[in-house]
Amino acid sequence: MNRAYWHLLRLWIRYRRGRLPPATMPKSVWYFAYGANMHERVFCERRHVRPAETRLGRLPGYRLCFSVAGGMRPGVSAPANIVEAAGANVHGVLYRLPLSEFARLDASEGRQYTYLWTEAADSAGTVLPVVTYRVATDACEGRPSRPYLDRIREAARLRGLPADYVAFLDSVEARE
Repeated sequence: MNRAYWHLLRLWIRYRRGRLPPATMPKSVWYFAYGANMHERVFCERRHVRPAETRLGRLPGYRLCFSVAGGMRPGVSAPANIVEAAGANVHGVLYRLPLSEFARLDASEGRQYTYLWTEAADSAGTVLPVVTYRVATDACEGRPSRPYLDRIREAARLRGLPADYVAFLDSVEARE
């Protein structure tokens, strides 16, 4: 991707979502998905993002929660979020995205999210530099909607995430 095109994409993302991606980026980035984006149907069909490579991953030092600071109905719906937690792990999917696909994903993520540039390990133990999203401000934890939570649970099962993590997702209470 040429520099001028990336510059325009950065400005578009800034205008649409309030985030400004870095001025320079590698030709592809690893994105760590921990919510509904783990589901291939959601990621590829709804968001129209085509990864170059997919792996299972683990993000150490964070835990999964559901935050009421966003989603389709802010203050009511509670989309997935991550918060720092020593000794905890969030399991998910790693997608290697060409820069144009990352820009497409970034433009589709909600305004409440900010970037988290960190490292995650794939299922073979290889540590990779990744980008993921999290709510930038402290937000009350809430309960996700039943359809949203079911989508995350289904994705975890289809992707083959660890059984104890799937059991954790099964223990999360949904909003009725």
